[in-house]
Order: sequence, then C-alpha cells, then structure tokens
Amino acid sequence: MTAHAVQAYAAYVPAHRLDRDSGVRGRRVVAAFDEDSTTMAVAAARSRARVAPLDAVANLWLATSSPAYLDKTNASGVHAALGLASETFAADVIGTGRSTVAALRSAALQGG
Repeated sequence: MTAHAVQAYAAYVPAHRLDRDSGVRGRRVVAAFDEDSTTMAVAAARSRARVAPLDAVANLWLATSSPAYLDKTNASGVHAALGLASETFAADVIGTGRSTVAALRSAALQGG
C-alpha cells in the first residue's frame, strides 16, 4: 500500500490566559467556560477552511486526550457543525497524547 501525504491539518489555542496572580507559574492557556475539545476542533477546522475548502475533505480525524463526550462520537458533531458531505468519514481517536500520532498515521495511509 502506498502512503499518501496528509493534505491539511488545523489547530486551535484558546485565547484566555491565567496570569501569575492566579497562583500558576508563568501564563497558562485555559479554555473558556463554553469551550471543549469539540468546539475547539470546529474552530480549528474553520481556520483551516481559510487555506483550503472543506468541500474536498474526505476524512475527518478528531484526536484528543480530553473528549467532550465518551458515549458518542465527537467527530460527528464536528462533521455536522462544518456542514461536511454525508460521505465524509469522521472518527474519534481519543485517550492519550499518542492519539494524534495514530490519527496522522491513519490519515496518511488513507490519502490525507
């Protein structure tokens, strides 16, 4: 099987910061009260859409160590929020930081 290159990826970093007066060393990035891994994934994908259109997306891999939901697929929520085509594959790869490596490897093997 020939491996393909990942065509695009996206990331999102919350805007809120904890300052030193909060008792932490340095400034820490923290999610807002209404941000979870699913909403941040939607924000990341929307930023990716500025570079390449979402209508060409064949696979959506959501990699996170802190899924918003354990009993349903988080990627399907991202899929719906982005209005992706019904034939676009969406899957969660969750649990640890190594999930990202598994998602990238799977994406590369399936054509990006």
